[in-house]
Amino acid sequence: MSTTPTEPIQTTVQTLETTLSTMATETTEPGLDINSIKEMMDAFDPAQLLPELSQIFGSLTTVCRFAVMIGPVILLILGLCYLFLSPKEANYYFGYRCYFGMGSVRAWRFTQRLAGLVLGGLGLILTVVMLVISGSFASMEVTDMVWKALDCLIWQVILTLLGTLAINITAAARFDRRGEYRKKKRPTNS
Repeated sequence: MSTTPTEPIQTTVQTLETTLSTMATETTEPGLDINSIKEMMDAFDPAQLLPELSQIFGSLTTVCRFAVMIGPVILLILGLCYLFLSPKEANYYFGYRCYFGMGSVRAWRFTQRLAGLVLGGLGLILTVVMLVISGSFASMEVTDMVWKALDCLIWQVILTLLGTLAINITAAARFDRRGEYRKKKRPTNS
C-alpha cells in the first residue's frame, strides 16, 4: 500500500487540531488566568530595566577613546617588535612576512627593519594625533563624537594599508623571489 506525501502532513494537522481542542476545553489552574497576567503586565515598566542615559553616554566617551587609541598602540608595539625582537632568519610564525622578503636572510632582515620603522613610526604619529583628537571628545555632542571616532578608525585602516603596501612594494623593488638584489639594467652604448 503506497502513501502519498501529504498523508503524514494531514495526520499531523489532525493531531494538532485535537490537541488544541482538548486544551481549550480543559480548565486552567487558578494562578494562571488571563486577568492575573494582564495585571502583572500592566504593573511592569520595561524602562526600569534600562540604565540611566548618563551612564550610557558617560561610558560611550570612554569606549570611543579606547577604540580610537587601540589601533595606533598596536601598530607601535608591532613596529618595535619588528625592529628589536624579530628572528634572525625567515620563518612562518613571527615577523613581517611578505613574498619578496622571505627569500634570503638579507631580504628578511631588510624587510623586518623597514616594517619596524614604517609601522612603528606610523603607530607613534597616530598615537599622538589620536590622543589630541580623543581629548576633545568630552566637549563634543554624542553623535559628533561617534562620527569623529568612526572617521579616525577609517583613516587608521587606510594609513595602515598604505604602510603595508609601501613595505611590500619596497621589498619587491629591491629583492627578487629568491631574496637576491635586483640587478640594475645598464644602458647599452651602440
